[in-house]
Amino acid sequence: MGNANTHQDGQTFGYYIDLDERGDFQADVRNAQGQTVFEVRAGNSLGEDESSLIEDGYMRDTHDLDGLTSYLIDLQVIPAGAQVMTMSDFEALLEEEEDYEPMDGPGM
Repeated sequence: MGNANTHQDGQTFGYYIDLDERGDFQADVRNAQGQTVFEVRAGNSLGEDESSLIEDGYMRDTHDLDGLTSYLIDLQVIPAGAQVMTMSDFEALLEEEEDYEPMDGPGM
């Protein structure tokens, strides 16, 4: 079976890079409704006494979705078994699922 309506059960999230230039990095993880569930900051975007997920060893770099996913599951921000996808993959999935029409009919 396909992944139809996977996002509706809260198992799929998108990773949106908002700023990545000149030592500043900001990104957020969003659910299918477009709500931010977690923010990632690094470099100059951090406060004076803050550290990044990369500096703390949870992510190898700003594109380490496996490390980010594990961290968010450990914090219970997203459910166990959830997936964090790149923005482009996530939006393609949402578009695909928006176009998905289940077959309703007798015997279905």
